[in-house]
Amino acid sequence: MPDLNSEAILAAVASREEATISFLQDLLRAPSVNPWFGDPAEISAEEKVQDVFEARFRDLDADVIDRWEPQADELAHRADGPGYYPGRDFTGRPNVVAVFKGSAPTGKAVMIQGHCDVVQVGSHWTEDPFGGERKEGKIFGRGAVDMKGGMAAAVGAIEALRDAGVTLREDLIVASVADEEAGGMGTLSLVDRGYRAPGGAIVPEATNLNIAPLCRGILWGRVTLHGRAGHIELERKPWREGGAVDAIDYGHRLLDAIRERNAQWANDPLKNHQYLPIPCQIYVAQLDAGEFPTTYAASCTLTFNAQYLPVQKDANGLGSIVKHELEELFGGFVTGDDWFDEHPPTVEWLVDADCGETPDSEPVVTATLAAARQVGLSSELQGCMSHTDMGLQIDDGTPTINFGPGHMGVAHQADEHVLETDLLAATKVMALTIAELCGAEASSTGSHH
Repeated sequence: MPDLNSEAILAAVASREEATISFLQDLLRAPSVNPWFGDPAEISAEEKVQDVFEARFRDLDADVIDRWEPQADELAHRADGPGYYPGRDFTGRPNVVAVFKGSAPTGKAVMIQGHCDVVQVGSHWTEDPFGGERKEGKIFGRGAVDMKGGMAAAVGAIEALRDAGVTLREDLIVASVADEEAGGMGTLSLVDRGYRAPGGAIVPEATNLNIAPLCRGILWGRVTLHGRAGHIELERKPWREGGAVDAIDYGHRLLDAIRERNAQWANDPLKNHQYLPIPCQIYVAQLDAGEFPTTYAASCTLTFNAQYLPVQKDANGLGSIVKHELEELFGGFVTGDDWFDEHPPTVEWLVDADCGETPDSEPVVTATLAAARQVGLSSELQGCMSHTDMGLQIDDGTPTINFGPGHMGVAHQADEHVLETDLLAATKVMALTIAELCGAEASSTGSHH
């Protein structure tokens, strides 16, 4: 891209900074808590914020605006793969897609794809979670980092390209989907509807302005260890004579076995990746055992989070290989114990959120990294340690990365906020990257594309 063109684009981004911040505030003031998170009083589902996106797409004269509510029964043919949850209700929870047609498309469409839902507010906020407040260079609100900030940067980038008189040769698709925070069925519906981008997709999740060509898969599950209640202060009879069996004792032993397995995983090539600073592990997040201080626990339940990498995806794009590994661990950490053999642990799987990886030689990776360096950022290639919607897109033939402003450590917390400087930097990178991937031409007419 000629330097003159880059300078005009970056100048347009800078001149639009207040408009981009204002658009983010509009997004934050439209509550879009995913209904999976509970309190109906604070939930406005995704419809309100999708109205904000749709109005902006209309202002930008998008060639196509597609809005629909996903239907679980229509997606049942994808039940064996990622993102499908039977019976999920999308009433008032639409996806919205805008297509900006290119001047001479060759079938290498580019996509910006983000989710509009946010997690529950929670407690300890000192700012209005839906106020979009600006203070000391920060913009506050639930979703500022995850991921309305990234989507505002992307839309701001498109507006700046238009202001700079840039025409794009390839089609540009902008998709705002529902339901990512509870499994990604909005993206499943997007893919099923036929939206794909052979030229590459950017998911503007918060990456601290790094380029993430990878995200991990996430398994949530519960393992319940079975015992038999009995008076805790008395001498115990053998279990075959009706004696108590302490489920918490099995819990202790399982925690030790998990610790041992994590040490193995830490050095296992299948559990490590060059773009991740930490290995996949089995984290115990909740413990539930026992009823009374005088009674041995009849059961002990461990709720856990385990991660997996694309190298261990199964044929359906999910984590059954790692599920099997964990089931063997949970069933085999005790040996030579008749009670345990006759009352094996019960394993319940809660979530399997898929992973994905785009080769770092893909143009969407190299162009975004080059743009970040061009605007003076010290961005690196670093994978996402948590799940994003990228896997579904990659499996569908769209090379996909995550790139956006903000640090994921600030997401899902009280007083979630994004820095104005990060928002501006992300907008610059997005604008240069879209121009590069879509093939930018100076427009003599100042076309809206």
